[in-house]
Amino acid sequence: MQKWSLQQVVLLAFLAFLFGGVFMGAGVLYALLNAALTPFGLSPFANEILFGLWTMAAPVAGMLIPKKGSATLGEVLAALAEMLYGSYFGPGVLLSGLIQGFGTELGFMVTRYRRYDKVALFYGAIGTTVLSFVYEFFKFGYGTYGFGMVAALLAVRFVSVVFFGVILVTQIMKLYQKVQDAKVSVS
Repeated sequence: MQKWSLQQVVLLAFLAFLFGGVFMGAGVLYALLNAALTPFGLSPFANEILFGLWTMAAPVAGMLIPKKGSATLGEVLAALAEMLYGSYFGPGVLLSGLIQGFGTELGFMVTRYRRYDKVALFYGAIGTTVLSFVYEFFKFGYGTYGFGMVAALLAVRFVSVVFFGVILVTQIMKLYQKVQDAKVSVS
């Protein structure tokens, strides 16, 4: 296992606290969206629409710190930060963070930790969607829904994870690279 530098540890801690705050904000958005969808009988979609937002720490950590385990650790630490900030989801976010982070980690594993690009992120989006959906299928009782509803929930989750975890993270990484390139040209 490669050693972690102090800079990488500090970056991971920063990402955890940053995304913990993002996750808290997502909790507020979730409550509002849930309330708006409830009269139409679509409240389960509130979680699915925003789900990718809750999984962003893992792909960002994996891309910025290209080491085995960084995606999983990044998501778990962000979940811990969310919990410490006072998330009304409570300590359950830690297990969710572990599952989501490991799902993203699978994307890097599939590429044998050789690719840190959209391909690895897409594989990670598949892993995150599948693992988290199986977990939440039982947690939220999705088995009580008909096949069409379950398929729709899964599809919306996948689109959300791809949007936030692949498309948005890719854009964040492009901005990060521009900043790095600007720093080099100024030096």
